[in-house]
Amino acid sequence: MTSLRARLTAAVMMPLLALAITFGGITCWMIHRTLSTASDRTLVGSVTMISRAINADTSARHQLLPLAIHLLQNQMTPVSHYSVYEGDHLIAGTRWLVPPSDYDPTPGAKMPRHAPASFPRSYRNTQLVQGYVDARDAEGVIQAAYLRDAVLEGRSVRIATEIRTLPGFTRPVVIQVADFLDDRQAYEQTYFLRVAGAGILIAMTAVLLFYGAITWGLGPFASLTRQIGAARRLSTSHLRLTLEEDAPREARLLASAFNELMARTERALSSLREFTSNASHQLRTPLAIVRVHVDVLGRYGPSTPQGATALKDIGAAVDSLERLLGQLISLARMDEQGHDTGALEAFDLTAVTVSIVASRVTHPDASAMDIGFEADAATIMALGDKMLATEMISNLLDNAIRYNRADGTVTVRVLTREGMPVVEIEDDGPGIAPADREKVWERFYRAPGTAAPSGSGLGLPIVRALGERMGAQVALDEGSGGTGVKATIVFRQPQKQPGNPADTYFAQVPQMTAC
Repeated sequence: MTSLRARLTAAVMMPLLALAITFGGITCWMIHRTLSTASDRTLVGSVTMISRAINADTSARHQLLPLAIHLLQNQMTPVSHYSVYEGDHLIAGTRWLVPPSDYDPTPGAKMPRHAPASFPRSYRNTQLVQGYVDARDAEGVIQAAYLRDAVLEGRSVRIATEIRTLPGFTRPVVIQVADFLDDRQAYEQTYFLRVAGAGILIAMTAVLLFYGAITWGLGPFASLTRQIGAARRLSTSHLRLTLEEDAPREARLLASAFNELMARTERALSSLREFTSNASHQLRTPLAIVRVHVDVLGRYGPSTPQGATALKDIGAAVDSLERLLGQLISLARMDEQGHDTGALEAFDLTAVTVSIVASRVTHPDASAMDIGFEADAATIMALGDKMLATEMISNLLDNAIRYNRADGTVTVRVLTREGMPVVEIEDDGPGIAPADREKVWERFYRAPGTAAPSGSGLGLPIVRALGERMGAQVALDEGSGGTGVKATIVFRQPQKQPGNPADTYFAQVPQMTAC
């Protein structure tokens, strides 16, 4: 079933049909039990009536017996098969309805041989005498009326039998009334067919009603489907689903979730287009430099001054391209992984920072610089990822060196402020204008400056993304004395603290912008 309406209708109708079939089966069983009990009561009552008619005085017997038979043949379930035998002598009725095989016509034969017929008690709980309501009916009875099954003339039959003594007869008299079971079954089947027909009619009506109700209930979802189909045919990139104010809550939740997803998708596509455009622009510059200097090498050769200069510029362009590709890969990985870094662990922030500073002191770009290191304690622990923290501090320290004066000063500090582990990297270079301190966190944005070295504009966005993944906060501020830049990283404490103390620290630092 491809239709949701059909699936819901089937899901509702299958248990309903199961209940209907169960109810129909119970109804048919009750009809069978009721008709069988009623027919058996009629047989026993017929035997009793014939017995009372025969038990009358000899003068009245010939008048009462035809009258009793006439009454029995005109009831709702007519009884037309009866017999009255004395021994093997037929007194009245049908000859083939012979006495039972255990009938003993000998006077004074031991009786009874069968329990009298019994039926479920009614609410009156009538007391019976040998199976009879009236005690006078039991006078002379040596075998109370009982029921048995037999086969006569190839047909199954139900027989009620009574044996009693009668005035004027020397041997016990057998009174029997028979009812063919196929007549009962035909009568029952009429009711069964009526029950089945009513059940089928109700089921068909229920299917139509449920299908219509489900179609009406799914109307808002059908509207959403039509809107999505129309937007697909129009190939629009901006799609928002709308519903009526009285739409059900489930449909409104679905539309809201879809609209939010579309908004996020549009932002992602816009960011991807911008990222691709900026990345292609950034990659084009070093590639153009390589192409130009390859042409110079081909024209002048590597042994000429022009060739030597070209080789040097090619190396610098390749280094720039390698650094740019590495940063692009880092950003792509962070975008893919989101904020999931796994379990954070405590690490020695002082040791990590010392190792980074030591590796940068011998760097050619820092040969004439004064790079200093300060720490509040020999060991300051922080909570986070050691590798990510190393990359953050390295990026900020590299920026402080690259964008500083050749003979400038860079100071790295590992501090504890308000119980929080903090790293500060301060330089005395040209600095960043206050208007650009928020923009530099955007990808590919580079603060304007005539003497600024080439760069990709990805270092600081990478630092911010790494900080977000660890719960660390990064900010840029003006350096001491109004010159340079001071970058601050506030890490989390190894011990879990209520709230976020980093917010308290930044709130106490003047002119600091946390990202």
